[in-house]
Amino acid sequence: MSMRGQASAEYLLLLAVGIAMLAVSIAALSAISGAEGKVHALEKARIFAGGIGSVANEVCALGDGNSRAYPLEKAELECSGRTISVRVDGGNASSVVESGGVECGGAYEGEVRVWNSRGVVGIG
Repeated sequence: MSMRGQASAEYLLLLAVGIAMLAVSIAALSAISGAEGKVHALEKARIFAGGIGSVANEVCALGDGNSRAYPLEKAELECSGRTISVRVDGGNASSVVESGGVECGGAYEGEVRVWNSRGVVGIG
C-alpha cells in the first residue's frame, strides 16, 4: 500500500509542476501579445503620418489650389504650426510640412482631402 501512496504523491507533484509551468508560459505569452499590439499601433501611426506628410508636402510644392486624396483608417489628427500629429490605436507619430502651415484636427476615417490654400495646407 505504501508504494501506491508514494506513486500518487509523485504524480501529484509532477502535475503541480506542469500546471505551474503552464501558468508561467501563459503569462509570458500574454505579455508578448500586449507588446506586439503596441508596436503595431506605433508602426501604423508612423505610416499614416509619413503618408499624410508626403501628400501635404506635395500639394505645397504644386502651389495654391492643388489637392490630393489620402486613404486613412480611423485616426485622430492634430496640427500645430507645420507639424501633423497622428494617433492610431494608442500609437503616436508626427511629420513636418516643409513650408507653410497646416490646419486640421479631429477624428478622421476613410479618404481625407489634403489641399493647399495660399500656402496653408488643410486636411479634412
